[in-house]
Amino acid sequence: MKKPLEITSFSNEKLKYISGLKEKKNREKSNTFFIEGFREIQRAKASEKLEFEYILTCPACYLGENEEELISSIDAKTILVPKQIFEKISYRDRPDGLIATASMPDFSFTQNQDLSGEPILVIEGVEKPGNLGTILRTAEGAGFQTVFVADPRLDLFNPNVIRSSTGTLFTLDVRQGEISELYPLLKEAGYRTIAVTPEAKSLYWDGNLKGKVALVFGSEQYGLSQYARTQSDEYISLPMKGVADSLNLAMSAGILMYEVLRQNR
Repeated sequence: MKKPLEITSFSNEKLKYISGLKEKKNREKSNTFFIEGFREIQRAKASEKLEFEYILTCPACYLGENEEELISSIDAKTILVPKQIFEKISYRDRPDGLIATASMPDFSFTQNQDLSGEPILVIEGVEKPGNLGTILRTAEGAGFQTVFVADPRLDLFNPNVIRSSTGTLFTLDVRQGEISELYPLLKEAGYRTIAVTPEAKSLYWDGNLKGKVALVFGSEQYGLSQYARTQSDEYISLPMKGVADSLNLAMSAGILMYEVLRQNR
């Protein structure tokens, strides 16, 4: 492995640049983003979707035995820093000694998007990075391969999305674009769009979720857009027995995705 560049001062411009990628404005300016964690970097690398730039390392923070093997497998400039500097740059309370930077891949969906026929998840207007990351992690667990993030109110490359998804942002086929462009694409491919909304009279366990279905969820605060409310093929809801009138978005999506898995088992 090529000898890393050792830096011992946080005032170094490279370290300021890497740390700055935690902020959206700096990601947009450089078209690069920040990936922290062994598992997240490993999955990003395995996806073959990214072009890496830097790997920031701190052996004093390592939690396992395979960090050096992962570092050597990635074509990137390696920087070695002491623990106190790494902890200052880290996004986590307990960093594991690895941070990478990479060019942003293009996650836009196109009119010739290849759809496999497997169930699809559509999240419209999502606002909270942690929710989106948890949804992606659950989607991967439930066997969903494609997730469309329509009209998002957040940055897909927010470190919280990556952390909460445990790197499944890279292993799934995640696409983003406008909901009005997505629905015609799904209809042409033979998908039924099933909107999940509290107003629906049909409960989810009575719905037919077999075959080519696209589950559609709205934002945490506003729910589904008027377009999704009027253009969806079917509507279902989750029962609410207590005083709360809705569930957390990630939990609702998880329940429905596993119901799809159950019905299609």
